[in-house]
Amino acid sequence: MSKRQGRQSYGKRNSSSSHSRRRLHIPHRSRHVPDSEWRHTYPGPVPPQWQDIAAAKGFSIVGRVRDRSHVVLRCRECGADTVQKAYVLRTAQPICGGCLETRRLQDAAKCGFTLLERDEMHHKYGHYRLPCGHAARLQFGRVERLAREGKAAGRAGFHCPTCYAARLSSDAAARGWTLLGPDPDANPNYRSYRHDSCGHTQRIAIANIITGRAGCEQCGTCWSAAPSEIYVLAFEVPHKGSFIKLGYSRDPESRLRYQLGIPGSVEASFLYRFPMRTGHIAQKTEKALHGKLKQRFPDWVVPASELSGWVNVVSEIYRPRILTEIQRLLKTEIERNRSSGPSGKSE
Repeated sequence: MSKRQGRQSYGKRNSSSSHSRRRLHIPHRSRHVPDSEWRHTYPGPVPPQWQDIAAAKGFSIVGRVRDRSHVVLRCRECGADTVQKAYVLRTAQPICGGCLETRRLQDAAKCGFTLLERDEMHHKYGHYRLPCGHAARLQFGRVERLAREGKAAGRAGFHCPTCYAARLSSDAAARGWTLLGPDPDANPNYRSYRHDSCGHTQRIAIANIITGRAGCEQCGTCWSAAPSEIYVLAFEVPHKGSFIKLGYSRDPESRLRYQLGIPGSVEASFLYRFPMRTGHIAQKTEKALHGKLKQRFPDWVVPASELSGWVNVVSEIYRPRILTEIQRLLKTEIERNRSSGPSGKSE
């Protein structure tokens, strides 16, 4: 198939009566074949039993093309011609390319979209014009589901990458940042930004940019730039036993009694306190540690309901027997951060 037909725009058909001049719908697995081969008529006759099978499945065979294995099926529903292998005709229900195209056009119209063309890289995707005027690559199945179920209450029914990027850029500018691009760690909830005041670049959560809780690690004085600590806290709750809390804070002592809300009747003490250059590095280190601990030792994680009413934070608390593993992982992370640059990335 030619490049133009391989990237066929929807809604255009030829009107010639001969299948050699009519538009042929080609299955996605065969679109690499040059167009000239599909226009070549195979001289062999069509076996009568093939016609019977085609009729039972809603088609008639109007010719053979390319080689002995391919036939042209004319849909009795819409009149479109679709190339299929004779084997597919005999063993499965062929899909009419014309009916499929019509359904996709109708689904797009129900959603307020315009289907422009199918995607060359993946047969399950197409390029659509959205109500905002921008083009986007969407899954056919997603558009079909939206057309069938309708949009959720209070939602636009579509996500335009162009409009979304413009909104993120505007949000960043309002907070003194410039949006650079995707998150270098490929987290969809983060983006890469440059601080307008000092030129420093860092990854920041989109939510923190929107709410104004983002601080520059280089010139800022907020928690993310200020020195911090990773701490390991041991405490014992009457009639419940001993527990370990792993966290980070600029002021662990204050966090112990005020933020964690541990009452005076509960015996608590810090087992370890590790200074970190910035709160950003401390937070990143703490999250990495929790992720590893929860993945490797899920049975040692204390359920939130067990300490309800005793501490304000009822997550990231573990059984005491995990202390050795915490020490080992902490040692690894601390050594890694000592060899890292100011942003926490290896130099």
